[in-house]
Amino acid sequence: MDAHYGGRKQSLLRDHPETIVEIGAAYGANFRYLKPGTKVIVIEPNESYNKILKRRAERFNVTIEIHNTGAESIDLPSDSIDMVLDSLVMCTVEYPDQVLSEIHRILRTGGKFVFIEHVRSEHHTWLCRLQNFVQKPWKWFFDGCHVNRDTASSIDKVPFSKIDLEEFKSKTVFLPIIPHISGTAIK
Repeated sequence: MDAHYGGRKQSLLRDHPETIVEIGAAYGANFRYLKPGTKVIVIEPNESYNKILKRRAERFNVTIEIHNTGAESIDLPSDSIDMVLDSLVMCTVEYPDQVLSEIHRILRTGGKFVFIEHVRSEHHTWLCRLQNFVQKPWKWFFDGCHVNRDTASSIDKVPFSKIDLEEFKSKTVFLPIIPHISGTAIK
């Protein structure tokens, strides 16, 4: 994953604040891109990742505060966070629009939402047809992943003051998870 996304993540997280929120941190793959001493408030509903997260946090010298809750209802105050990170998570949440609304709610004015996601391909393309065809088994095999989710449109619906979004093609043998988007959205 570092080979596919590492440079992009380094660029997106270059000037991150001392405390960030990460939605769906899973096993802490993004900790390597954070400055030592960073505090990460982890929103991760799957408690089985807690031990791995703690080990990875120690390895990369970050402090974590784990909230084993879903991102549809984040237990943090409104207007309290300067940065929220989301990396390949929106495909698995049950209600992505609600998650995006929660991200917007907890961000301070001027706060930044940083994201990398795979998204639905353009309508009426062979790739879109493939995504629709494999959706049900893919979701079952890959932890609830929706390969045909239009996350870019969902982000665009949130009242962010500025959105910088780039679509890119990831070099992967997993055709259903092409294309991707990355960028930032400012509250």
